[in-house]
Amino acid sequence: MFEAVYFGWDVPVWGVALAATLIGGIVRGFTGFGFALILISALLLVADPVSVVPLTLIIDLLAGFTLLPRTYRDVHWTGIRQLLIGSAIGVPAGFACLLLVAPEPMKIAIYAAILLSVILIACGFKMATVPNNRMLTGTGIVSGLMSGAAGVPGPPMVLLYLSSPLPVAITRATGIAFFIFVDIFAIALAAYKGLMDADMLIRCAILIPVMAVGTSIGHRLFGITRPETVKLAAIILLGVLAIVGIGKVLVV
Repeated sequence: MFEAVYFGWDVPVWGVALAATLIGGIVRGFTGFGFALILISALLLVADPVSVVPLTLIIDLLAGFTLLPRTYRDVHWTGIRQLLIGSAIGVPAGFACLLLVAPEPMKIAIYAAILLSVILIACGFKMATVPNNRMLTGTGIVSGLMSGAAGVPGPPMVLLYLSSPLPVAITRATGIAFFIFVDIFAIALAAYKGLMDADMLIRCAILIPVMAVGTSIGHRLFGITRPETVKLAAIILLGVLAIVGIGKVLVV
């Protein structure tokens, strides 16, 4: 019944892709992050990583570009600069760790650290001041390490800003801008490794309008929602992703 294949995917895979793209778009538009994690987590259940990761990066990049014009005034650009400096150090170190350390224990440690941070923030932990350059650079290094070792750069940056006295709108906007730079770097690496093909680009073209609808819905929800609700949604999402990440490593 589902044997027909369209641009490399059969009907069940397309069903998962369309649903995950819409949900991920809503989450991305609402919280400023989470699209790539949701789409990759869903599609890896039914498709191979080679067909999933480059596609997700491209759609996530375009999601960022659709949101940035509406949020750039709130971006903490000083923070972006320091985060990128740290990431430039952390990404190569993360790839080196992959070669020297078994990835499963490293991923469990990373996700456990995220979960602990989420619990601390949920219990009311707050920094008294805005993150300084040293903290931002350090967070960028950890984000880079996580990107190289586990492919998950976002949680450290989001957790740092959520625990700061900065408004939620700044956390959301800064995440949107930061992930644009990360996605561009990752897409360049994917293209260099020859992971782009015609079917993948067609799949992107089909899913991009679905993503655009989702991010538009999420952005409108953000505009009519209390900041505390947005922060709670982000904390819950990070916690769930950390638990799922640990579970995936242990099950595999």
